[in-house]
Amino acid sequence: MPPLFSRPLFRTFWITLLLLLIALGACELAGWPFLRAPAQQFLSEKLERKIVITAPFELHLLGGLYLRAGGLNVSAPEAFKVPHFVDVKEAELRLRYRDLLTLKPGDAYRIKSLRVQEIDARVLRNRDGVSTWQFKQDDQEPPRPFPIFENLVIHNGSAIVRDALAEADLDLHFNTQEGTEQTATKPASAAMQSNVDIEGKLRKQALRGHLSTSGFLPIASLKESNDTVRSKGWVEYGGLRADFDGQVADALGEQSIKGTLTVKGPSLSLFGNLVSTVLPTTAPFTLTTTLQKEGGLWLADVTSAHIGSSDLTGKFKYDLRPTTPLLTGDIRGKRFVLADLGPAFGTATEAEAGENAPRTRAIPDKPLNLPALNKMDARISILMDYVDLGSAFQRPIAPLKATLQLEKGKLGLADIDANTADGSLSGMISVDASKLNGLEAEVKKLPPEAIPVWRAELTWKNIDLYKWLKISQTQRETAKKENQPEPQPYLTGSLNGKAKLDGKGQTTAELLGSLNGNVFMTVRDGSVSHLIVEALGLDIAQALGVMIQGDSPVPLQCAVIDMQATHGILSPRVGLMDTPVTRVLTDGHIDMGKEQLDLRLVAKPKNVSPLTVRSPIHVQGSFLQPEVTIEKTPIALRVIGGIALGLINPLAAILPFVDPGNGKQASCAEVLQQLKQEATSAKTQH
Repeated sequence: MPPLFSRPLFRTFWITLLLLLIALGACELAGWPFLRAPAQQFLSEKLERKIVITAPFELHLLGGLYLRAGGLNVSAPEAFKVPHFVDVKEAELRLRYRDLLTLKPGDAYRIKSLRVQEIDARVLRNRDGVSTWQFKQDDQEPPRPFPIFENLVIHNGSAIVRDALAEADLDLHFNTQEGTEQTATKPASAAMQSNVDIEGKLRKQALRGHLSTSGFLPIASLKESNDTVRSKGWVEYGGLRADFDGQVADALGEQSIKGTLTVKGPSLSLFGNLVSTVLPTTAPFTLTTTLQKEGGLWLADVTSAHIGSSDLTGKFKYDLRPTTPLLTGDIRGKRFVLADLGPAFGTATEAEAGENAPRTRAIPDKPLNLPALNKMDARISILMDYVDLGSAFQRPIAPLKATLQLEKGKLGLADIDANTADGSLSGMISVDASKLNGLEAEVKKLPPEAIPVWRAELTWKNIDLYKWLKISQTQRETAKKENQPEPQPYLTGSLNGKAKLDGKGQTTAELLGSLNGNVFMTVRDGSVSHLIVEALGLDIAQALGVMIQGDSPVPLQCAVIDMQATHGILSPRVGLMDTPVTRVLTDGHIDMGKEQLDLRLVAKPKNVSPLTVRSPIHVQGSFLQPEVTIEKTPIALRVIGGIALGLINPLAAILPFVDPGNGKQASCAEVLQQLKQEATSAKTQH
């Protein structure tokens, strides 16, 4: 019997197999040119797009998929009225089979290598999430992110980016200049350089920038070896300038970034808008930070941040992976000037102030960007070594500790622990803007239920007014000219008090115009300017004597203000200043909404003077133009008695909360108790 392999049937099989292998080898060597038309049809059906592949065509299947074509045109979905998604001239594409076989719904397509002579792309996405890079529309399949390129070389490329979700309207131009051939002393890629230029608008602000990389285009993703691409570039965005020096990869995908960033601009809010982070409106700033981004996590170490006159540092993590991005970290400051944060509450920025527009309001009425509080959550620890309160104060807050928390549109500054002038400040401030979620910034008309709600609960203890209040330069110069001793503040003593307030509004003016609550303050163990006391009492003779002899301080036995706020109108339930020479009571109101004053100060001098005019003083008019007038008929005694009658209940309510003092002089408790007895007696007589 002949051997098995010599039988005719098996001999035919082996010959056929050999011929088939030879044919396949020949086709592989030739590049399967006859598959161009079937490949077009297959890809068009698979991707549900019109695909056009132009000659010369070369395809290799061994060890992965390799495609070289004279051109490749991928149409855009019919919903987009553009000529194509991608149009490529002279392209080489490499794919791994394992990347194709392991591709899951929602994953980005991974491209091992793409080299093209020329490319034009239309990167478009509608507000509903449908995009030109989303192939084979399937309601059950999540949208795919931008494709991941491991190696990308484009000699001449352009892209139009129109992304409604990111509010981007950008034009990009990019290219790669390949390096020289490898030599003994110079690697082949040493002179490779890629450039990206960008211009257009992002979130309604003009943007332009440039990025140069020593290697592949930064659109390419990280290689498996985690190599990065050395990059240097800049961005100008609505008056802001950012310069970067470091490594960038996968700029349109996972965005791997590491390097140093220097930013200078008119406000931190503009920088926050650029990087999709909520930052406050501030004075002009400059900051330097080391920056790192891997996947959805940003790490920033702010080594220097100068905001106006403030000097800050900080470390932050910004995690984009949760449904609502989360910012955590800490802010520290060698020096923080409170006025630098004024624009966050609607005060004019430097640019706005330069317009020289006439002021019509004292309180800012510029809408705050409160809807942005819903864009992220935050937990920030704050530690300021020195907080400058402004020109009226000689002592700063040093230090200031607090915790900033932002969750679901509710922002709170909690656990406030501050020290100044031997005293302390504690409490919390919060705003609930959760009902503004989904609304645009600076919404002009809100339904009542969506108006942000503000709350503040603050307590201050034992603040030494002598150390806290600053003496003006004019006072110092006058005392020096007249050989007088160093002047003292007009008011000294230990300041204590508390405030519990709430209001509504999306501007500072709306907030103050809707205030409800209470503010209570006392000053004990202090003194007040003799000239002010006599002026309040309208004792002309003694006032002239003070101006001639010098303004010596008068012991302040008691100063109390118990202010009630109702719908933005502040009324003193108790307003008292008591000295050995004069007692002053205050009534009336302050309308924060209309910015109007209507106060009456009534003084009862305790001494005898021939030129005492016992008439109340009226402080009226607007905040910008207050007017001080004297009531024509001298009826101070009758008026002060009338005010005292109305103080019985408020005095009974606040007496338990008044600090009795240290016994050096009549305490506030004693003065208030005496005033209560006088008011009760007057009521009995009536």
